[in-house]
Amino acid sequence: MGRRAFVFLSVLFFTTIAAGCQDGTGPGGFVVTGHIQNNTQAAIPANARLVVVWGVSSGSPDYGYVFGAGTIHRFNGTFRIQLDQSPPLEALNAGELGVGLIVVTTDQLEDGDIITSSSQMTGVLGLTGQHAVIFVADTNATQVRAWAGAFDVGYSVGVGVEVPDEVFDIFVPASRSSPVLIIDDLANIKVVNWT
Repeated sequence: MGRRAFVFLSVLFFTTIAAGCQDGTGPGGFVVTGHIQNNTQAAIPANARLVVVWGVSSGSPDYGYVFGAGTIHRFNGTFRIQLDQSPPLEALNAGELGVGLIVVTTDQLEDGDIITSSSQMTGVLGLTGQHAVIFVADTNATQVRAWAGAFDVGYSVGVGVEVPDEVFDIFVPASRSSPVLIIDDLANIKVVNWT
């Protein structure tokens, strides 16, 4: 291979990686970071895990689909989630729109687990009540929720906004480092009512 071809391929390779890292869907995946607000002041148990639970309400009954995990950094009160693949169809509303809350739990939840109203969940310690990971499969996601049009195709982060005189809240785009993971009794955590 000639020097000129080698240089071209090298530039192409590094340009592709850089472009992928900018939109969060490349080799580094989509990364969400945030702060932990521990309202209980109790230590987070050593066996606590961080998972993403995708709310699916486009069928009946509603359910949560576990897809994605992360790490809790107890020393500095932060967390990190990395998603390397698109969510499975089971995690999306009408195959188009995903809304995933970041949840800290001692329950042994794994990717692919389905949570319903009858699930025995006793270990949920907190969640990102006002922030969610948003996934838009394509522009048809606006047929599921009109607010999806404010998000790019792929992964994003959204923050909830109350809409006066409307039953449901909406999400608007937010920074990947903006989510706040609240540790508290679930009755004390306000969760975006988007569905």
